[in-house]
Amino acid sequence: KFVAKAMVINGEQLETITEDELDVILQHDQLVFARTSPEQKLRIVNGCQRNGKIVAVTGDGVNDSPALKAADIGVAMGIAGSPV
Repeated sequence: KFVAKAMVINGEQLETITEDELDVILQHDQLVFARTSPEQKLRIVNGCQRNGKIVAVTGDGVNDSPALKAADIGVAMGIAGSPV
């Protein structure tokens, strides 16, 4: 029997997930969040921190600023990136 160890959640799916459901999802060892909004990125960071995780975020634009600032480690990338 094959059991998937990874989970992929897109922004549309994340909109329908409750905080309790997000906490369960964040227990997976391998997660990919795709096509998420800045608010959703921040929600993911806050959820990970709420569950005792140290969070690192990389970003390349002003839309990433809230998640970069909230993360324990924020790495702004790009030659012409926005100041964070």
